[in-house]
Amino acid sequence: MARRLLSAVAALTLCSVALSTAPAQAATPYNKEWAFLLDGWNRSSSPVIADIDADGANEVVFGHQDGKLRAYEADGTLKWASAAVPGIGPGCQGQSGASAIDSSPAVADIDKDGTPEVIVGVGSTWVANQNGSVVAFDGKTGALEWNFDHGRDTGDVWANTGNLDGYCEGVFSTPAIGDVDGDGNLDVVFASFDFMIWAVDRFGEPLSGFPVNNDDSVWSSPALFDADGDDDMEIFVGGDSTLGGYFDHQGGVFRALDWEDGTVTEMWNRTANEVFHSSPAIGDINGDGRPEAIVGTGDNWNSVTGTASDHTKVFAFHLDDGSNVAGWPQSTGGTVIGNPALGDLDGDGIPEVVIGSWDNKVWAWHGTGATYWSVIPDFAHLGTGRATGSPAIADLDGDGDQDVVIGTEKGLALLDGHNGASLESGLYWTNRMSFAWSHEAAPAIGILDGERRIVFTGFNTPNGNTRVAAYSLPPTTATDAWPMAGWSPARSGAPSGSLCALAGASGTFCDVSDAAYYATPVEWMVDEEITTGITPTLYGPNLALTRAQMVTFLWRQEGTPTGYPAHGFSDVGAETYFNDAVAWAKAEGITTGTGPTTFAPHAAVTRGQLATLLWRRAGSPGIQPAHGFADVPAGQYYSVAVAWAKAQAITTGITPTTFAAGDDVTRAQAAAMLHREVAS
Repeated sequence: MARRLLSAVAALTLCSVALSTAPAQAATPYNKEWAFLLDGWNRSSSPVIADIDADGANEVVFGHQDGKLRAYEADGTLKWASAAVPGIGPGCQGQSGASAIDSSPAVADIDKDGTPEVIVGVGSTWVANQNGSVVAFDGKTGALEWNFDHGRDTGDVWANTGNLDGYCEGVFSTPAIGDVDGDGNLDVVFASFDFMIWAVDRFGEPLSGFPVNNDDSVWSSPALFDADGDDDMEIFVGGDSTLGGYFDHQGGVFRALDWEDGTVTEMWNRTANEVFHSSPAIGDINGDGRPEAIVGTGDNWNSVTGTASDHTKVFAFHLDDGSNVAGWPQSTGGTVIGNPALGDLDGDGIPEVVIGSWDNKVWAWHGTGATYWSVIPDFAHLGTGRATGSPAIADLDGDGDQDVVIGTEKGLALLDGHNGASLESGLYWTNRMSFAWSHEAAPAIGILDGERRIVFTGFNTPNGNTRVAAYSLPPTTATDAWPMAGWSPARSGAPSGSLCALAGASGTFCDVSDAAYYATPVEWMVDEEITTGITPTLYGPNLALTRAQMVTFLWRQEGTPTGYPAHGFSDVGAETYFNDAVAWAKAEGITTGTGPTTFAPHAAVTRGQLATLLWRRAGSPGIQPAHGFADVPAGQYYSVAVAWAKAQAITTGITPTTFAAGDDVTRAQAAAMLHREVAS
C-alpha cells in the first residue's frame, strides 16, 4: 500500500542582516531562564512539563532523533537521558541500539507504584533502518520498564514503497493514556505506520480486541474521551487510507472506536480526500453540551494528484454520531498539518478553535465556524513563513486572558488571544523568544521552580541542531486553556475525560450543562417523572424528538392514565413503552396519527406538530392574538396552535418573525416548551 510521508519543512539559518535600530515603542522582552543547543534534530517531539519523579516539582521531558529521551530539572540541568531501544516484533530485524524519536512523550503512573512512567513512540521517517516501537521509562531514573514488541513490517517507509524491509514500522503517533477497557487501570493508546491502532495495558501487552486495522499509515495521535458515560474511554483518531485497502478509499479516515467486553467496535467513521495527519482536540466548541472532535487533515494526496481539496480543511465532528457540527468544516488558504487547540479567547465561556496553516496564517474560529481572527505572523527582516507547529493556548502576558503561541518555519509566534496581534511587536529580532528557528513541536507551559514558564524546542536544518529554551511568563489568575500538546501530560486530547466534567453538569444528566437554557426544564421533567433520559446519564438534548417520545412526555405529565380503547395503529405494538401513551393521546383527541392505521412513532416531531399537540391537550382554544410570524400563514393546521403558543409564552419563534414550523424539535426544545407551558 502507499505510504504517507511528510515532506521536509525547510528551516532557516540565522540571518546576519538586522534591523538598523530597535523601534521606539516595543513590547517588553520575555526573560530567558535557560537555553542550550543539542546536536541533531528534534523536529516534532513536543516537550511535556510534569512531575515525573513524584517529588512535588515539575520536570521537562522530550525526545530527539538521536534516539534519546531526555529529562531536565526545572533549572535546565540534565536529569537523565535514556536510549529508546525498541521492542522487536515477529519477523523484524534485531536491534540493540536506540531508534529515533519523533513522537511526543506522555506521562502518568500507569503501574500504580507511586512513580510516573514516561511513554513515547519511536521510529522516524528521517532516520533509516531502525525498528519502531513504544517504550516506557521510569520517570525517576529513566530506566526502561518495557518496550512494545508486537509491531509489524508492512513495507519500506524510507523508500515509500510496500516492499518489506525487515524493520517494524515506526510510531510517529504520540501515545494517549486513559482507561480504555474500564478495569480501573490506565492503558496506552497509539497508532503506527504498520497500519494498526493499538491499545496496550500498563505492561505493554495488547488489550483484547486490538490491534484495529486502520487501512494505511497513521500519523495522527489518538484522543480519549468517555463519550457514552460508561466509565471507560473511547478512542478518536485519524489515519491514511488507500484504494484497494481496508476502507478502499483514497484519502483519509477519522474513526471513533469503543471497547466493550473484549471487542472493539467502530462507533462511526468519516472520510476526507486527504489524509488525517492532524491529531484531534475534543471539547464543546458551541456550548450545546454535546462534545466535538476537531481535527485538521494533512498533505499527501494533494502533493500526489493536486486534487485533494480537503488538505486545507479543519473538521468538527459530533462525538456521538460523527455528524458535522454546524458551520464546519472550515478551510484555510493552505495545507493544514498541525493539531488544533481549544481555548476561550473572547471570554464568553466557550472555547475557540486555533490552528496554523501553510498559508502562513494562524486561524482562530468560533464554534459556529465564524472566523474570529486570522493573522500572518511577521518576523522582521525574515518576513513570514508557514505555520508548521501546533499551538498552545495560555495567558502569555499576565492580563488574565488567553493568548496563543505557535511555531512557524521562521520562529515562534506569540499572539494576543483577542485579535492575533503580536505580543512581541516591535521587539528587536535578537530579543524575541525564537527567531530564525523552525518549529513543528508544540511548546509547553507550566510551573517550573515555582513560576510559570514556557519551554520549547526549535531546529535548524542547515546546521543540523536543536535549540531548547525556557522563558518566564508573568503570574496570572487565569487557568491556561491548552498548555501543551494533547492538553495534558497524559496527552488525552481533551480538557476533561468525561462528558459531565466537560459540560459542567451537576444535575441528573452529563450532557445537560448547568448553564444550558434547558437545564432547569430538564431537571423539572426528572422531578416530575416525565423523562428518564435516553440512558441513566444522558438526556440527548440535541437529538430530534420522536413522536413516540413526545406523546409519552405528555402522557406522563398527565399521570400515566390507562384503560383507554385500542388506538388501532398497526405500527404501535402492544409491547412498546409508548403503547398506553398513544392510546391515551388518540382517545383524548391529541393525535389522529399520520394515517388511519399509522402513527409513525419513530418519525421526528416538527415544531408545528408540537405546538398543535400542546394546543389540543389544552382543549384547542379558539381565536388568539396575531402571532407575527411571516412563515405561518392562516389556514395551516398549526396556525391557531402557534398563535396560542406565542400568546402563552410557550414559544417566541426562532426569530421575532419566523417560527420554522417544519423544523424538527430537539429534546432540549421540547423540555423548554413543556416547562414554559406549566409556568404560563
